Amino acid sequence: MRFASRLVSATALVLAPLSYAHAQNAPKNLAMDFRMTNSVQGTADSGVIVGHAVGSPDKMRLDLSMKGASAQISPLADSAVSMIVTDSGKTITYLNSKKSQFLRVRPAEMVAQAQQMGGMKMDFSETAAKVDSLGAGPAILGHPTSHYRVTTGMTMTISAMGQQQTVKIASINEAYYATDITGTLNPFASLNGGDMANIFGTTNKDFADKMKAVQQKLPKGTPLRASSSATIVAQGQTRVTNSAAEVTGIQWVDADPKAFEIPSTYTAVQLPGMGGSSGGSIPPK
Repeated sequence: MRFASRLVSATALVLAPLSYAHAQNAPKNLAMDFRMTNSVQGTADSGVIVGHAVGSPDKMRLDLSMKGASAQISPLADSAVSMIVTDSGKTITYLNSKKSQFLRVRPAEMVAQAQQMGGMKMDFSETAAKVDSLGAGPAILGHPTSHYRVTTGMTMTISAMGQQQTVKIASINEAYYATDITGTLNPFASLNGGDMANIFGTTNKDFADKMKAVQQKLPKGTPLRASSSATIVAQGQTRVTNSAAEVTGIQWVDADPKAFEIPSTYTAVQLPGMGGSSGGSIPPK
């Protein structure tokens, strides 16, 4: 099941901290500094991500510095990377300033196209997504918060080349949303299942519908703290990844429009391990 394994790995890469920003009648763009730690239960696999995010009404840019194996969330494998997120998280552009390269992917299209390669088929079952409001949270950076928990899960059965593999995915995600900040900037969307909805939305309608209902119940605000425990069971092995993220600074800024553009000197690259026809780079418009 080499191809199925590559698909799962590629899917894991795009389950990165990303979403979109929406400033509600605000004259400036919301910006934040944050720190995220990731660790794999039972192993020495850990990592730290230090980042800066800034958003406009329809897009967000993240500049990330990564250290450790579990901190590697970019297909462009490097210790520093920038990400431009557009289309409410549907399109992700990775930028590598050291090599002047970019990679643009659309996760949902990547999964859909992968099913057309080599006669591969993906079936989904046991989909689950729910949200619980846990009341007021602690003050973070002087901002009052509200506490929410999102629980998600699904089973994927991947058939390809006469073989079959079952992958079970489950997560428990918690977030503390500021109640006094007008505007939304959420670089932690993968911690509440939002990115899974983008990835599997076109191939798993049941899960997409459940996640849509969850998102409608969550605050239209900015999370200042988030945590996640994600479990993947495949080929008889269980991998549990724990993540914790917290905003360390937040402010309103005038963002440079060029920050959301791909430099003209950058060249496009392919997504490693998936080939040019599925998940490869998408030329800039």
